[in-house]
Amino acid sequence: MIQIEITQSPDLNVVSTFKYYQNQIYLGASTGDLWIKDNELSASHVMLEVIGNELLIHPQRGVEFYLINGKRASVIRKLKPNDQILIGKTTFKVLAFEDTVRDSKKNILNKKLSQLVDTNSPRLPVIESLTRKMK
Repeated sequence: MIQIEITQSPDLNVVSTFKYYQNQIYLGASTGDLWIKDNELSASHVMLEVIGNELLIHPQRGVEFYLINGKRASVIRKLKPNDQILIGKTTFKVLAFEDTVRDSKKNILNKKLSQLVDTNSPRLPVIESLTRKMK
C-alpha cells in the first residue's frame, strides 16, 4: 500500500490524497497509475516501490532530477513518511506505505476448496466432476 497526497500541481484535478493497494506505482504525464497534467513531467516520470519496510523512488529514463525535501536527487532514493517530493511543478507528500502481500491464485483457490470441503458444500460434487474432466 502506498498513500500520497498531492499538495501542489498545475493540474488541480490531482490535488488530493491517493491510496494504492499495490507495491509499485508510476506517476507521470500520460502513463502509469496517476496521470498529472504538468508540462514538465515525462510520460512516466517516477516510480514508487515498496520493498519490505522501505519505500524507494525511482526516476524513470530521461528524468534529470527531482527534489526530496528541497534537496536535489537524480538516482534511486529511500523515502519516509512526510517527505515532500517535487517532480516538475507538482509536489507530493508521502503519507504512509507498507508491503502489500498478495496470495497467488493457486493459494486462493486451495483455500476456497478447503472451505468447501470443511463445510461439506453441495457444490463439491460439481467441482470434483470438473477436476476429473480436466485431467
